Amino acid sequence: MSLGLPGVEVPLQGKGRGSLNVWTLEWTYTGTAGEVLLDSDQSCVDPRVATPVADSGVAGITTVRVPKCSRIWVLHASLEVVTADLSDPTDYRIMNVRDIVPSTGALSVTFAEFETNGALTDPNTGARARLTLLLEYI
Repeated sequence: MSLGLPGVEVPLQGKGRGSLNVWTLEWTYTGTAGEVLLDSDQSCVDPRVATPVADSGVAGITTVRVPKCSRIWVLHASLEVVTADLSDPTDYRIMNVRDIVPSTGALSVTFAEFETNGALTDPNTGARARLTLLLEYI
């Protein structure tokens, strides 16, 4: 078996009920209203998911879609801010993955500011989000 070749999938083994796949998404915030741009070179893409990442229309919430599956686990979630000015906390956000519905492949990512008691706020333009999920298929 060859590793790392295009189109070659190496299934993960686990004690789950079915096959496991790692799903990665990376996107950049392109405007002050939560608009996003998926980095298709760094992300898993699947023809069953037309828009993997999108602005939800609600401040501080990004909508994520993955292929429908039986279970989803969050392996990693992070936000890389544009400027890392420790004296200016408006750059930083608390990132939380929630509202996971494997049967529809839907989930939400929320971002809250540190200095406003957790008010939901979109990341600054240029911030980059990374999300790694483990999907189980039966």
